[in-house]
Amino acid sequence: MKYKKINDATVQCIVSADDMAEYGLALSDIFERNERGEEFLRDIIERAHDEVGYQINNGNIAMQITPLKDNGLVVTFTDEGPAAFKEMLQNLKEVLQEFSAELAGQEERAQTAQTADKQDENRRMFVFGSMHQTMQYAATIPNTYSVKSHLFKEGEDYYLVLEKNRLSYKAFNRISAQAVEFGNLIAFSDERMRYLEEHGECLIRDRAVSKLRRIYRA
Repeated sequence: MKYKKINDATVQCIVSADDMAEYGLALSDIFERNERGEEFLRDIIERAHDEVGYQINNGNIAMQITPLKDNGLVVTFTDEGPAAFKEMLQNLKEVLQEFSAELAGQEERAQTAQTADKQDENRRMFVFGSMHQTMQYAATIPNTYSVKSHLFKEGEDYYLVLEKNRLSYKAFNRISAQAVEFGNLIAFSDERMRYLEEHGECLIRDRAVSKLRRIYRA
């Protein structure tokens, strides 16, 4: 695990897939907040003292958890209260941009990621290597979830955009965690969306998950 102290009250921890495997954890353990997941998150906070000298000033910890490619996570936490979330999200955006540059593999896409504008926590983008992988993922989402979603194709890759819309954050995080088992998370930005609209092909608008799920299960 790699720790970064953002300020005296806020710390960011990048958790790799190997770290998760060492603890015997899956992403679902974290996002469903079961006993093992909660214990792992507490351990991350406790280790921050030894790693970066983090001191908890009060017991009110706010936490932001975002899945990364290869089943990793970015865990950012603060005891500074809701006002600190703006700085947390800014630092999270920078981390996601770094992973996006690695994932894109093309200079133009990397530049798009590095100049991404404000991170939108209500929309997430995933890239899949094939239509089959995209449909496999869609089939894991329960029929009871109505997911506003859009599917694009650019080059050989398929980009699925999910919107929180009426979903709870718990449900939104759960389906995001499932997505990285089939594809990779990309930092969402309006600039990247414009790039896909201009240079890619929109295959399904608005109800992509529902339509892909029906096709796969047919």
